[in-house]
Amino acid sequence: MITARTTIMAIFLCMCLTLTSFAVEQSASGDQRRSFALPQHGTLILSVPSTWKQIVHQPPGDIPPTITLSPDKGDEFKVLITPLWSPKKDPTLNKPEKVRSLIDNDLRGMLPSAVEQQVVIQEFNGVYGTGYYFLVTDKAPKPGEYPYAVRAGVGVGDLLLSVTVLSRLKNSEGITSTIKALEEARQIYE
Repeated sequence: MITARTTIMAIFLCMCLTLTSFAVEQSASGDQRRSFALPQHGTLILSVPSTWKQIVHQPPGDIPPTITLSPDKGDEFKVLITPLWSPKKDPTLNKPEKVRSLIDNDLRGMLPSAVEQQVVIQEFNGVYGTGYYFLVTDKAPKPGEYPYAVRAGVGVGDLLLSVTVLSRLKNSEGITSTIKALEEARQIYE
């Protein structure tokens, strides 16, 4: 005979199994959802490896912060993310055409000091639209400087994420995990 207590125990057991499988799925990927409060612009959600350190530099006033991510040990890479917004509420700020233009301009500025003569800008699909990035190699890095740089941009909600990844390795975790985080980036208002 099924009693109310048996039913409640069965529901509780199902909930525990569901939560356990979710926790295993989260830990198997090694990513952790991190929330970054943005003054008057909600919260930016990024999924990055749980081992990464983070520092948020928030200038005074309504100036966007810069989020710095790095490995827990060493200095293999450094990720700088600045969520930009339009003080004039320009709805085209983070449209793909503007993002592409920003990345094009950055590439033109970086090519003279890059090993590469030509660089193809790559596209990726984010939650809110298309993002763009490129990778260049510094012709003459000074001792201690990073030889590889990635510039990326993507619209997220009403934000434009302007991203720089500096890396010691061309195919580093810092680069691949950052692009993945940008593909999944979200903005929420509560």
